[in-house]
Amino acid sequence: EWLGAADCRAELLQHLKEQVPQIFCLKKELSPPEEEELMQRRLLHPLECFLFGEDPQEGRQKLQQGSASSQLCGRVFKEGETVYSCDCAIDPTCVLCMDCFQDSVHKNHRYKMHASSGGGFCDCGDVEAWKVGPCCSKHDPGAAAAMDEAVLEPELHERAEKLFRVLLRYVTDFLVWEESFELTAELQPRLKDNAYYCVLYNDEHHSYDHVIYTLQRSVNCDQAEAQTHTTLIDKEQGRRAVKRATLRTCQQAKDLIRSNSEHISLQPLRVEILHATVMAHQTFALRLGSWFQKIIGYSGFRQAFCQVALEPNADRDRPCLISRLMLHDARMYKARKIVHELIFGSMLMDSDFKRLFAIEFTRHYKQLQKDFISDDHERSISITALSVQIFTVP
Repeated sequence: EWLGAADCRAELLQHLKEQVPQIFCLKKELSPPEEEELMQRRLLHPLECFLFGEDPQEGRQKLQQGSASSQLCGRVFKEGETVYSCDCAIDPTCVLCMDCFQDSVHKNHRYKMHASSGGGFCDCGDVEAWKVGPCCSKHDPGAAAAMDEAVLEPELHERAEKLFRVLLRYVTDFLVWEESFELTAELQPRLKDNAYYCVLYNDEHHSYDHVIYTLQRSVNCDQAEAQTHTTLIDKEQGRRAVKRATLRTCQQAKDLIRSNSEHISLQPLRVEILHATVMAHQTFALRLGSWFQKIIGYSGFRQAFCQVALEPNADRDRPCLISRLMLHDARMYKARKIVHELIFGSMLMDSDFKRLFAIEFTRHYKQLQKDFISDDHERSISITALSVQIFTVP
């Protein structure tokens, strides 16, 4: 139906409007495996059927047969992961992951190994990063030539652009969304429930014990539940709904959390109230970010994604989608991690798109630095840390 629709975007958004609130942020919370299964079956599978124009499994197999591995490794380092640098590097920021190092000429040179602070990127295959031996045996130029030939069929490329244009705008809108109670007209439900969430955000001012104590006093949860909330906020999600109720009850919970946390620290915890449908769409937008990361592993899809992300906005006063995400980086709690990984897996894996992205990054550099100064998180998880990937090459 979507393929033949006069307005493909409206049809896709209608599907999301109907399905997303039926899967996420329900009154009776689903277990993670149940939620994942429903999301795959009712949301991601139909989107992939539209993308491939056939069974997604068969579509993937055809793409895998037609493409080789990329010349660039692009592995994003986790905090504490071992990385290797060599005297052959253009500068000390150029490093290799363990696998690439073992298969490279550099293991016989003067090298250093150290622990990554996280968020870095393996430079194997990047000819601008090394004086000699830019590629390990897995990422040699022969593989890159084969990769360049893996162009999508015109119909597949057209469908990818159509779908990515709708979904990337949806993801961007909800990751930067500042309306707590309302959705866009296209996604507004016919009947609006009186269901709201009191949402607590991660910060760098309060300790685990402070947050646990505050939650126990404010939302009537026991210590085990308060510990679960606090761990998930800090380690995984950057935020968590700590109460679902009417608007009035959530407002009372918000006031209590703020006043109880102010007694402990001069700065209260950041807590907001979101309507259940807003929370549901924001949750799915994050999941779509992870889906994009898998899809752009295929080079043809990566190119389509980059084109859409860097496309000039019809309204000249508004930046392109990837710039909108960058400019909201400091306000995006841990959603920023998904955005950074999308940039690593798309823009920085292709020299032409890397240059275009670098122009956008530089255009907004002054504002990004200003936002970073007022941000209470460390540089390693700020978009400004990407400057090392852009300003340290010839």
